[in-house]
Amino acid sequence: MPTVEVTSDPLTPSARLRTALRLTRWLTARGSATAHVVVSFRAAEPMAYFAGGVPLTTWQDGTDDSSRPRWASVVCRVHPDRDRAYRAALADEVRQALGLDRDDAHLTVRFEPTEPGRMYYLEAGSMTSADAVPAGRGPQKGQ
Repeated sequence: MPTVEVTSDPLTPSARLRTALRLTRWLTARGSATAHVVVSFRAAEPMAYFAGGVPLTTWQDGTDDSSRPRWASVVCRVHPDRDRAYRAALADEVRQALGLDRDDAHLTVRFEPTEPGRMYYLEAGSMTSADAVPAGRGPQKGQ
C-alpha cells in the first residue's frame, strides 16, 4: 500500500487530482494495486516551511498559478524491497507530476520503507493487513 504525502504551497483541486492520478498510474504500472495507492495533500501555512533559513511558504501570494507549486516536501511510504532505482524514478515522477521544473523550485522526497504487515486498511468492514490470513486458509508464506 504505497502512500505519497505532499506538503506544498496551496494547489487547486484540479492540480491535486492531476498529480494524484499521474502518481497512481505510475505506481500501478509498477505492480501496486490501484485501490491501495494513497496520495494526500497538505497546504503549508505561511512561514511554516523553511529551506536554508528562507521561508518558502511566502512565495505564494495569491497571484501565482496555484496549479503548480514552487516547492514541495514529499514523504513516500513504499515496500522495503523497492530498490534505489525504483526510488529515484519515483522521486523524479513526483517532481514531474508536481511540475517542479523551474530554476527556483525546491523539492525534497523522503522514503520510508514500510512492511505490508505494519499497514492496516479497512476492507469489507474489518481492518486487515497484507499479513492477514483469510478465513479458511492456513498461514501465508513467511508467517
